[in-house]
Amino acid sequence: MKLSPPTRVSEPLVAAGLTPTAEPRRAIRRPPRRRLGVWQWFLLLVVLPTVALAGYFVFVAADVYESEARFLVRNRSSSAAGGGSTGSGDASAGGRMAALSALTAARPGQDEARAIMSYLDSPAALIALRREVDYVSLWRAPEADFLARLWWEQPPLEWMLWYFRRRVAVEQDADTGVLKLRVQAFQAADARLLAQQVLRISEALVNTLNDRLTADALRVAQEDVDKSEQRMVNAREAMIAFREREQAFDPQATAGAQVGTISSLQAALAQARTDFAERRAFMRPDNPQLQALQNRISALQAQINAERERSTRGDERLTQQVAAYERLDLERQLAERQLASATATLETARTDALRQTVFIARISEPHMPETATYPKATFNTFTVFLSLSVLFGIGWLLVVSAREHAA
Repeated sequence: MKLSPPTRVSEPLVAAGLTPTAEPRRAIRRPPRRRLGVWQWFLLLVVLPTVALAGYFVFVAADVYESEARFLVRNRSSSAAGGGSTGSGDASAGGRMAALSALTAARPGQDEARAIMSYLDSPAALIALRREVDYVSLWRAPEADFLARLWWEQPPLEWMLWYFRRRVAVEQDADTGVLKLRVQAFQAADARLLAQQVLRISEALVNTLNDRLTADALRVAQEDVDKSEQRMVNAREAMIAFREREQAFDPQATAGAQVGTISSLQAALAQARTDFAERRAFMRPDNPQLQALQNRISALQAQINAERERSTRGDERLTQQVAAYERLDLERQLAERQLASATATLETARTDALRQTVFIARISEPHMPETATYPKATFNTFTVFLSLSVLFGIGWLLVVSAREHAA
């Protein structure tokens, strides 16, 4: 009996009595991926960004002008310190003081210079500069390109400060202490105007610092003068009240006059008694001369008693009156001396404050730029090309090394 081969593909060959013959499978070959070469990657990652940047610098970027000014912050004490010279002889102490003064004056106004640099980097400088010039309009000039210009018509203070720091810079020379101000704008006249106004607000800051320094230095001295003047007024008023109450302009002079009068009367009384004793020895008791001497002695004694009565005033004696007057006069003298000392201290403090005042010495005024300083197209393009080339070389070496380790 002959078996027929299977008519359906789903029937197994074993059921039909046939042994299947295995045919070898053919491997499906996929087309190899085409990888970019090193030069293609170089063109894509290095050359193309460099060409785009060069095109921006050449066709889009606006010219930026920079105005520069140089100034120095000094104080008057530093100028006076180096002006004196010591003579020959014993100049050891004077020479050391002169050398110390010279060293102190070698770096004048360093704290104030740092204060100006910090001030120009703060929002306070923007607020003060806004009163002088409309810097928003200057930095939004039609000549400016989109990337370089100020983007906001009414920028917030924080964003404006960020842009201000890009356009205004202050640097200090560590050796000479000279401050260099650089201001950028899209027009030469605008750059010079901004630089002048920045210098003006810097000088206003220095004047404010001087006013505060002078006020602080003179406040305490002026308070001492006011107290001394009040003490002097009180002492004089007490003296006037005493004179009106006691009806005596100068009790010391009055007491001196009274003591002198009593002394002269006592001397005359002593002389009269001596004459009376001498004449009584050889004259009769009823002699008119003795009677006259007796009357003189009585008159002198009565006058002395009257002067002594006049020197007393109730229970208060002349000595107490003089003591009270001396206390008032001593208070007046002390008040006068205190007022003189406080006045001298005030003048000294005023002189010291004037010596310590700070001012800005302009070395060079803001100039009118003739050519644009930025953008530096050639330098920036070459720098970007060189930087991208170095980064590309480093990255390509890392890729090649990773492939070798993977193989």
